[in-house]
This record gives sequence, structure tokens and C-alpha cells, in this order.
Amino acid sequence: MQSTVDAQKAAIVTANRTISNLESALKTAQENAGTLKVGYDTKVTRLQHDNSYLQSSLDAQKEAVHRANQTISDLQSALKTAREDAETRLAKRQAEAESLMADYNSKVTRFHRDNSDLQSALDTLKREVAEDKLRLSLGIADFQRWMRESNADTLISYPNSSTSSSDIHHALAHNALVKVHTKKWSLAYEDAEKSINTRPSAMGYIAKALAGIGKGETEDALQVFDLAFRNCNPKESNLLLLIKTILLFVARKYDTAISRVQDLIAVSRDDETMFCYIQVLGQMYLMQGDYARAVRSLEQAKDLASSSTDSDLETISLIFGWTFDGLQITVLRYLCEDLFASGRVEEATEALLKILNTFDEEIRASKVTADWVMDLKRKCIDMLESLGDTAFNSGKHDNAIAQYTSALSLDPSNPVDILVKRSKARASIELWKDALVDANEVIKRDLSSYLGYERKYAALHGAGDYGEANNALLLMLSIIESSPDEEIHRLGANYTAPRETIAAVDAAIHEIFSLCPLVLIDLTTGRLCDAQERIQIFKLEKTFKKIVSETAMTKIDRAYIRQSVAKYFKWIMFSHTWEGREPTFKEVNLVDSVWKLDESPLNEKLRQFCTTAHEGGHRWAWSDTCCIDKNTSAILSQSLIAMYIWYDKAAETLVYLADVLSSAELGDMALTKSRWMTRAWTLQELLASKAIRFYNREWKLYMNDTHANHKDSPAIKQEIAKAMGVSPETITSFQPEDLGVREKLRLASSRNATVEEDNAYSLIGIFSSDIVPRYGLGKTALGHLLENIVARTGDVTVIAWIGQSLPYNSALPASLAVYSQIPYSPPPMEADELDTCVEQLRTQSSPQDVLVFYYRVIQLPRATFSNRCLQLPCIAFYVTKIGAQELDSRQGNLYRAAVSLLGNVEFRTADAMPLKKPRKLLFVHAWLNDLRDPPDGSMSDDEPEAEPVVDSSDEAAAKSDASSGAGTDDASEPTSPWHAEPSARVDPYTLALRLITRLSRPFNALLLEQQPNGQYKRVAAEHEIILPGVPYKTNLKDIKTKALEVV
Repeated sequence: MQSTVDAQKAAIVTANRTISNLESALKTAQENAGTLKVGYDTKVTRLQHDNSYLQSSLDAQKEAVHRANQTISDLQSALKTAREDAETRLAKRQAEAESLMADYNSKVTRFHRDNSDLQSALDTLKREVAEDKLRLSLGIADFQRWMRESNADTLISYPNSSTSSSDIHHALAHNALVKVHTKKWSLAYEDAEKSINTRPSAMGYIAKALAGIGKGETEDALQVFDLAFRNCNPKESNLLLLIKTILLFVARKYDTAISRVQDLIAVSRDDETMFCYIQVLGQMYLMQGDYARAVRSLEQAKDLASSSTDSDLETISLIFGWTFDGLQITVLRYLCEDLFASGRVEEATEALLKILNTFDEEIRASKVTADWVMDLKRKCIDMLESLGDTAFNSGKHDNAIAQYTSALSLDPSNPVDILVKRSKARASIELWKDALVDANEVIKRDLSSYLGYERKYAALHGAGDYGEANNALLLMLSIIESSPDEEIHRLGANYTAPRETIAAVDAAIHEIFSLCPLVLIDLTTGRLCDAQERIQIFKLEKTFKKIVSETAMTKIDRAYIRQSVAKYFKWIMFSHTWEGREPTFKEVNLVDSVWKLDESPLNEKLRQFCTTAHEGGHRWAWSDTCCIDKNTSAILSQSLIAMYIWYDKAAETLVYLADVLSSAELGDMALTKSRWMTRAWTLQELLASKAIRFYNREWKLYMNDTHANHKDSPAIKQEIAKAMGVSPETITSFQPEDLGVREKLRLASSRNATVEEDNAYSLIGIFSSDIVPRYGLGKTALGHLLENIVARTGDVTVIAWIGQSLPYNSALPASLAVYSQIPYSPPPMEADELDTCVEQLRTQSSPQDVLVFYYRVIQLPRATFSNRCLQLPCIAFYVTKIGAQELDSRQGNLYRAAVSLLGNVEFRTADAMPLKKPRKLLFVHAWLNDLRDPPDGSMSDDEPEAEPVVDSSDEAAAKSDASSGAGTDDASEPTSPWHAEPSARVDPYTLALRLITRLSRPFNALLLEQQPNGQYKRVAAEHEIILPGVPYKTNLKDIKTKALEVV
């Protein structure tokens, strides 16, 4: 009966234990479910955020496509209009050609019809010749009278038998002049003498003088001419003086003749006479080939009346054969040709422009002149364009612009090529407006040419009008893509379409925003902007349009795009201590701007931060007070997880020290004494920030230090490093992997938070933890964090503490403050001491036993932690007897215990242990890393290690190592998490002896109590429990290696 009752009791105990386990499992499952739900909510929020972002990008791309389609439609319409216009012009020109052909046929018919009139035309010509003869035969004063009274028949037959004796001397003088023109000097001389002998006259002496000069008798001829002055009236003397001067010119006394004409001009008293002299002077310069002087001389006569001197010039023309009709245009023509031939194209162009602007009617009236002008114009344009190209290629852009401008001045209706080149040259020296004028003119002349839009894009881009530049770019690419010309079509490969750049920009934005705060303050407006709003603002601004425009002429440079996008979206973080009711996300959104918040000290703090940040050149800013919607748990959790990254990736962090006065000086340590240095969140804000600036209560730089980054300030950096007990390098370039787990916990131990959970969540980034924040857990949050640290790193220094246990797990402390204590560690052994001990053990121990124990230790799994249960690899020492020595709640309860292998030890616990019922206690050595050899001479507890791979039993491995010559350098080693190959290879036996030597030293022990279900709980101690090491003579088989479950 009793056995049945005992069995039922045992069954009840078992059932209760099962129920307890189930309840614990249920609680754990509920917590895990809650955690999973928060994670799910976070992922949903992220998905919604990404979806919103993608929708924004899609909308922007749709808008771009719509604009491109509209542009293409406009271009097609323009092309259609241009095509219709071209067809109209072609039809018109065909009609004009038909009209010209009909006119030509009509003219041919008229030519045949008018051929019969040639005889009458010949008669008219004979009459004109007779008139010329008569003019030569008459005296100067009688010329006009004779022309009025004579008829054609008289002139043709003159002189004849009916000629009166009074006119014979005129006829002879006439004949002499005719023979002079045909260079029959002797016959001319005879006729002239006969004329003078018959009756002296001015024309007779002129004819004789010309004939004498022709014969080479210049001096005699001039003396003969002087006699002409005896037979003229005073009115004719000016003309005779001019004719004598011309005789000097004909006699090749050019300088004398020109000098005398200049003298005559100087003493001339009336415009008519001066006009005649100037015309003669211009003719002389022309005949000498001095075209520039001829032009300058003739310029003097353009405003003088010439009607009354026509007869004098006609007389000179008849005597000397000079032509004064069209003299100025003739001179300019020769000047143009001479200048062009000598390579002085700019001067030739100037002279040609003078002809075009001055003699338009003459050009149109003479086909020969028009053809000559057109030919020279074409030559000048081609030469000027070539000179411009050479200057441009040599970097002489001003000169190139001048050449192109001269070419265009000759013919503004030139093909667009020169306008394109001038636009390019103007753009090269940043004459953007002028370059745009040329580009628009090209487009106006030829809508179907891509060149005009290319130059328009370049000019607008250079001028900073990137939006219009992109529109021009779209039109250009549309023309290129739709061109039937394959060569033009291939040009599209040289450009990057805006849609491709926008896609690259969107990718850069997505990458940057994955590391960026969810909400930022736009410092220009004070508004809170989420990711979508910031993207919309960006795509309306000049920076975005500039990126699109700049990338058009090159291949996509994604690094440049990312750099440009990152520069625009860079943000500054605010670090401070909360001082009461700070402005919230909802409050700022309600008034739509931080600048519109009510007047209050804390609102003013936020505004002052924004002002200082904006003055520092920042556009976007973040503050933990108003940039997190704390009413949305998913957003709050996401923000807490990502906050370390936000500070790490920020351009700068601005720290406000509300309790530091402006009078603080070097040595006061005001910064490290400030409340800011005690808060939990500010630890990660200090360490994560790459650049940081501290401001005192009056918003002035701390200690007036003007370093752009106070982490570069030796004084400030040293002050912080000294107060925290770290190296200055840790302050300037901290990375989560730089410090060990225990060192980071030490830094956190001096910090505290108003909300219990924040003591844990503020360390998520520093430990690269992946726990999901959830408020309402209290100290359980710290349990989650520490469990995660051990699970990820296998680092058991987390459980090296003294004080109260955390209900979450007995191996964890109730507070981070315990990590300010440095755990006990035996003094390091010198190399000689270690070698001596190893050699002593080598003579006392069995190699096989040593290696078996060694493999048992190194093959223990690394520590893991999940579901509140710690899997702890350790060496265990059982308590065989225990008794209380002193119970004192203030100093701790003192106990004495007998421990297997170690003897009697004393220790203090935080709580009194009931000793009336049996207790299964054991001490453990959990610091197995301290026992093994480091792979490179250094010890690292942070790196997670792989599970051991063992292919044979401990005994088989030990026998293999022992039989292969334990103690030699050739011994092989098993794969294990506790030992990697050292820099100097050591055999396993020696490594095992070293491990045993270290195990013989005192160690910091943990006291565990076995629970009914076989798991263990730690017994919290008020003081470290330091146990003596294992004696050398201990039978290694008696040392227990365990992997215990601690709850």
C-alpha cells in the first residue's frame, strides 16, 4: 500500500513538474510569439515603406515617360509641319523653274526676232564712235557746243572736204590722240605738230606732249605741254594742271604726280574740283596697286557733289583712257582680292562687307560684279570657318568666335554648321547666353537637326538651367532615335538617356535610405519629412536635375551618382538629455514646422539645434524627440534597432550639454562630469558618431574649441578617453567589433536610463544585436540582450559577476552595474615558469591520461543560450558537505563546503541557503578559454567558434597521439573550437600539459544548484568565489567535464 502511495506521490510530483515545464514552455512560447509579432509588424512596416518608395519611383518614371511622349508628339508635329513646309517650298520652286524655262524660251524667241535689229544697233555704235572722235578733235572750251551742233554723218566723215579750214587743226589733234591710244607715237607726234602749226590749241599741245612721252622724250614733252597754257582761258587752267600731273604719272614719275595731286586737293576751293582731283588720285593709287590708299582717298569724295565735273573726268577718260565709272567698287574689289590672296581674310571680309553695304544696287545691276562678289564671299566664308576651326582646336576660343562671326556676317543665311561651331566656342568660355542664342537660331532654321538641341542642352546646362537642359536633351535623343540616317541613329549610343540616369539615382536613393532615419526635419521649412516626401523634394530641386543633365554626355557613373545623392541627403543627428516634456512627432506635425512650435525652453532647444545645424550647411536633421512616431510600435522598434547605424552614417552629431556653463575651461572636466555622460543612449551616440561637436548651455562650442570635429581635438578626446578608461583611438574610430564583450559591458555599467528597457535597447547597436525592442518587459529586456550576446558570440564572461541574479535566468545579473567590477583572474605565468611546470608534469603524468583529459576539455561544445536556457561547458567540482558559518544579510551569508578534488572552501551568498533539506551543489570552472593556448599569442573571447568535429573517441585519439611520439613537433592535433594552430607549432601532449598547468591555478568559480528536473540554477554570491586550482597529482579521470543547462 505504501509503495502505491509513494508511486502516486511520485507520479503527482512528475505531473506537477511536467505542468510547470509546460507552463514555462507556454510562457516562453507566448514571449516568442510576441517577439515574432513585433518582428512581423516591423517587416510589414518596412514592406509598406519600400512599397511606398517604389510607388513614388514608379510615379516619377511614369511622369518622365509622359513628358517624353509629349515631347515626342510635339517633335513629330514639328517635323510634320517642317515636312509640309518643305513640300510647299519645293512645289513653289518647281513652279518658279517652269516659269524660268518659259521665260528662257520667250527670250530665245525674242533673240531671233531681235536679230534683225542688229544693223540699227551697229549704226548707233558708229554714231557714238563718231562722237568720241569729234570730242578729241575739238578744243576744250568748244566740246559741249560741238556735241550739240554736230550730227552722226558729220562725225563719221570728219575731217573731210567740207571741213572748214578753221576746224582742220582740231581734226589733226584728234587724229594724234587716236594714234597715241594705239601707241603709234611718231605718227601721233607728226599729226600733233601739224595741228599746232595750223593753229595752236590746248588739245594740240596735249596730243604732242603725250606722243613725246610715248617716244621717251619726257622732259621735252612736258615743256611742250606748258605751251598749252597760252591758248586756254583761265577756267581751263585747273584742268590743264591736272592733265599735266597725269602726264607725270604716265611718264612713271609716280611719287611726283601723286604729290602734286595731293597739293591740288589741298588748295582746292570748291567741292566739284576737289571731287575731280580725288577721283584722279584714287585712280593713280589703283594703278600703282596701293588699294588701301585708293579706298581711303575715294572715301573723302563720297559726300562731295560730282555733277558739275563729269565733263572734266570724261575729258581725262578720253585723253588717257582712264575709267572713273564704278571706280570705288573696282578699288574695293582689287583690295579684297589682294587681302585675301595675302591671307588677311578678316580685312578682306571687312572690305567685302563695305561693298555689300554700299553698292547693293550696282551689284544687282551687274551680273559680273554679282558673280565676283558671290565667289569671293564663298571663299572668305570657307577660309574664316577653317581659321575658326583651327583656333578652336588650339584653345583660342575668342579668336574662333571672331572668325565664325565674320563668316556669318558675310551671309547670315549660311548653313547651320557655323552657328553650331560658334555656339560651341562660346560655351567653351562660358558665354552661355550667347551660346543659347546660336543654338536657338540653329533650331529655328532646322527643326529636324539634332545639333541645335545638343548645343541648346550644353548652353542651358552650363548656365545652370538643368531642367530646361534635360528637356532639350530629350528632344535631341528623340530626333536621333527617329532619324532614318543610320549614322545619326548610332550617335544615340554616345548619350545616356535621362530615364537611365533616373533609374540609377533611384537605386542610389534606395541604398542610402536603407541606412537613413525614417523621418528627418527639413531645415529650410522646419517640416518633418518621410522618405517619400524627401524624394519628391529632391526631384524638384536643382541637384537632381543637375545629376541627370551631367550624366547625359557620359556613361553612367554610379559612384558619382551615389556620392551626389548622398551629399544631398546627408543628415545631422541631435544628442542631448531629455529634460521634461520634449516636443513630439505629433506636436510638430500638428503645427507643420518646428519653427511654429509654441514658445517654451524645450521647444527653443529644438529650434536652436535646427538653427545651428542649418548655419553649419546642413539641409536635413534628426532629433529623437520629434522624428520618431512613438505611438506606432513597429516604427519605434525599427528606429531603436537602426539608431546606431543612423548615428554612424550621419554627417555629424551635435551634442547639447545643458548643464555645462560657457565658463568651463580645460581641466574642469565639465564634459565628462555632465549628465550627458551618464545616460544610456548617449554611449552609442558618442561611439557611433564619426564627427561630433559639443555645445554648452549657451549654444557655444565647448571650451571654444573650433575643431570641425571635436573627436579630432586632442584636449576633448583625451578628456573623454580618460573618463571612460579607453584609448583615444576607441573614441575616434570605434567599431562594434573593436572591443570585447566584457569591455563594452563595462562601458555600459556606468550608464542608466529612465525607462528600464532602454538600459538594454541602447546597447543593440554597440553589440550588433538583433533583438526586437518591446516595452513593458522591464528587466526581461536585459535578459534578452545578454542571452543574445552569448548566443551570438559564445562569450561566457557575461556570467562573470557578483550580486543579485536576474529572474530571466539565474546566470545573468539583475543590473548592468555589476560589470563595472573586474573579474578575478590569476596573475599571468611567465613563459619560463610555464615551461618548468610543463616539464615537471611531463615526468609525472601518463601521456595517454593527459591527452584523454585534454580532448575531453577541448571537445566540449561552446556556450549557447536560447529560450532562457544557458548551455554552459565547464569543469565541475561537486560539493560533498556544506555548513553555515555566519548569516549576515549586509555582508553576505558565509558558508564552508567540502569540494571534490579541491578540499574545503569558504564563500558568501546573497541569499541564505536552507540547509535542512539535501541540496545538490557544485562549483564550476567556466573559463575554458583561459586554459587553452591562444592561436597567435593573444586571447579573444568574442569570436564565435565552430562546433568540434571528432571522428574517434577520446581514448583512441589519445592512444594515437601517444603512440606517434607525444612531445615531438610532428604530433597531429584534432580539430577543436578551443585550439587553433599557434604561430610555432606545438604537439598536442605539450598543449595538454599547459592546459593542466593552468587548471592548477586559482580560479573564479560559479556555484550552481541542481534542480529536480536536472537543470541548474546559479546561486548568487555577494563576493567572488575564488577556489584553489586542481592539484598536479589529481587523477585526471576524476575531473568532470560537463555541458550544463543553467536556467
